[in-house]
Amino acid sequence: MKKVVIALILLSYQLLNVANAQEQLTATIIGSGSPIYNENRASASALISAGDTQILVDMGNGTQANLAKLGVEPRNLSALIFTHHHLDHNEEFVPIFIRSLLGRDKFTIVGPPNTVKLTELNLELYREDIDYRLSKTQRTLAERKKAFKVSDLKGGESFKVGDILVTTLQVPHTIYTLAYRFDFNEQSIVITGDLTYSDKLPSFAQNADFMIIDSGGMIMKDGRQKNNRKTNNTVTKNQKSNKKKKGNAHLNLADSSSIAKQANVKNLVYTHFNSTIVDVDASLAEIQKNYRGNIIFGEDLMVLKTAITSSKPKALNSYAIVDTGQRIAYSDKRVISLPQDKDDFFSQDANYIINPPSYTDNQNGTVTDNVTGLVWQQDMGQKITFEDALQKVKNVKLGGYSDWRVPTIKELYSLIQFSGSVKGDKALYPFIDTKYFNQPIGNTRANEREIDAQTWSVTEYVGKTMKNDDTVFGVNFVDGRIKGYPKYNPRTSEPNKMYFRFVRGNTDYGKNNFVNNADGTVSDKATGLMWQQADSNKGLNWQQALQYAQHSTFGGYSDWRLPNAKELQSIVDYTRSVETSNSAAIDPIFKATSIKNEAGEKDYPYYWSSTTHLDGPVQAQGAVYIAFGKALGKMRGTTMDVHGAGSQRSDPKTGEPTSRGPQGDMIRVKNYVRLVRGGDVFIPTKELSENRSEYSNKSTSLISSSTQRLSTQSIKKGNNKFINRFDKNGDGKVELSEFKASEQRFNHFDKNKDGYISAEEGPTGPPKNASR
Repeated sequence: MKKVVIALILLSYQLLNVANAQEQLTATIIGSGSPIYNENRASASALISAGDTQILVDMGNGTQANLAKLGVEPRNLSALIFTHHHLDHNEEFVPIFIRSLLGRDKFTIVGPPNTVKLTELNLELYREDIDYRLSKTQRTLAERKKAFKVSDLKGGESFKVGDILVTTLQVPHTIYTLAYRFDFNEQSIVITGDLTYSDKLPSFAQNADFMIIDSGGMIMKDGRQKNNRKTNNTVTKNQKSNKKKKGNAHLNLADSSSIAKQANVKNLVYTHFNSTIVDVDASLAEIQKNYRGNIIFGEDLMVLKTAITSSKPKALNSYAIVDTGQRIAYSDKRVISLPQDKDDFFSQDANYIINPPSYTDNQNGTVTDNVTGLVWQQDMGQKITFEDALQKVKNVKLGGYSDWRVPTIKELYSLIQFSGSVKGDKALYPFIDTKYFNQPIGNTRANEREIDAQTWSVTEYVGKTMKNDDTVFGVNFVDGRIKGYPKYNPRTSEPNKMYFRFVRGNTDYGKNNFVNNADGTVSDKATGLMWQQADSNKGLNWQQALQYAQHSTFGGYSDWRLPNAKELQSIVDYTRSVETSNSAAIDPIFKATSIKNEAGEKDYPYYWSSTTHLDGPVQAQGAVYIAFGKALGKMRGTTMDVHGAGSQRSDPKTGEPTSRGPQGDMIRVKNYVRLVRGGDVFIPTKELSENRSEYSNKSTSLISSSTQRLSTQSIKKGNNKFINRFDKNGDGKVELSEFKASEQRFNHFDKNKDGYISAEEGPTGPPKNASR
């Protein structure tokens, strides 16, 4: 009976996945290249899919080969669509058209003027060949001609292919060109084709989930750059500029980003690249002058999935794990080219992309995480005590909402990005996206280290750390770690102060929904991941851990991988510890090997992740682990739990056991492994180099000064006399305790009711009679 119930649960799970797939609109980039031949990029082509409907847009060189890699048979396509009739967009039309004719389904062919002529000419040219092939199945060309409809379009048309609504717009290019919008189940994708600036495109693409656009002006690693003329960032001047430049064939980055901003698209996807490798940092710097949404640099076979907005159950992704943003591959010593299956160091973080980070700046002091559904406070203000935070959050009205809360450690950790780096106690690059979130670093004027900028969660450690200290878990977005921090200063007994970033929305986030599959695996219906129930039963160094994943066929599956840091942290049970439950910090549905730790006590292992942790003089040498037992350190000759079970730290990938750091973190090197599979994973090909960091936002966002560094998003005091006069702690804003006037007057200036007066909210000079 138990097996029957489990089978029914798994069947329901599969049916829900199928239902979701039927309801989802997706775009697969078949070719991301240009007319210039590139063995790593096919020419222009994209596949739009929803349920059983498949629409092929453009058919440049290499389209058939990439369709074959996806298992897509041309004879099953629902429609063939052209944006325009340049050779790099229609070169493989003939073989794809003929293979469609040889199928048995009805299909549609549409495009700009000359589409009918192109089709009829090729029908006449290949008539004998087509008749011969059809005769093998007792059919004729005359019969098959009734199965398809071909039309010339001019722009402004709307029609349906299956259940997908297709709308057209003529856009400016060197020849007649159409942009297409595909709408299905409240989801939308726009493909612009090649074009110059169009003042009609922003309204045509309004609120689209994805806009796939010409990559004109993109800066490439080999120095190639299309159309990189200087342009102004305003729409009016862009229009004038393009009108003056007759014969211009493509957008520049200022134009495309301006269109995306006006259209309010969720994701801006660039294709049609001249060469293989994008100079991400240089290109992003130009694009983000206008557009602050999610930016994706297209690659062949990249799948773009819209958000499902139906009323179907969402239990399967209530705890969506946001990708770490790590795109660069590492050995145990240095940066390496992205390894492929069977290569050394394959199965590391950069080999898999799951739920790329995506944020929306709500322009009201809040940021929405489009993956998790959580809404975050953009600015944290100054450090406060744990108890003060619990009281303060009750009165926050930021963005017009009153349901703010202090985040759990799992909610808070969803924001971490392992494109960041640190060198000891020196901040280099933040472990959070500073295009959206303000992230200060430690105030060296107050004798803090630069890494002393920890953000506390609401999650308290169920055990004790150090010398019986009450402890609260926090994330350090400056050095990329989770640690338990004492609630009180052990020397003074005064409450410690940390940063807090409040959150609201998706109250199910961080809650697992485990199912024992009775085959040695455990599925988490909340994250969509499947885990090995038991661990490796022995310690391995990092490369051995990757090999363990690469060679595993446990349970008949061959796609096991070493989990990334965020996937691994998702299965920590923060209600358990060695001290309080005599177990590892993991649900008892799992099996965890017990060990004898460095103090000779029963304990549980550290577990490797696939994520490299960039710290130290040679930054490739360390990798992230999660402590499912005590996070040990050796202080003043005593080995103790210094950070708590559930901490995330890092070990050298090779070497010998030792200890290091201010708390004497115990280094084991040979850590245990628990493999994972499943989830909505994209596996980059060889062409996705280590420079593919469009999700990681790895920018030089920490600005040096002789006294303190702040992220580029942090509000600078500048020449604002009001802020300069009252800001005692140097955080660039004024809170009530720093303000010398009445609370009523403070509230008058605090327009967004976040408890602070910012430079934008305050007057340009000191308030009159401020001492009252």
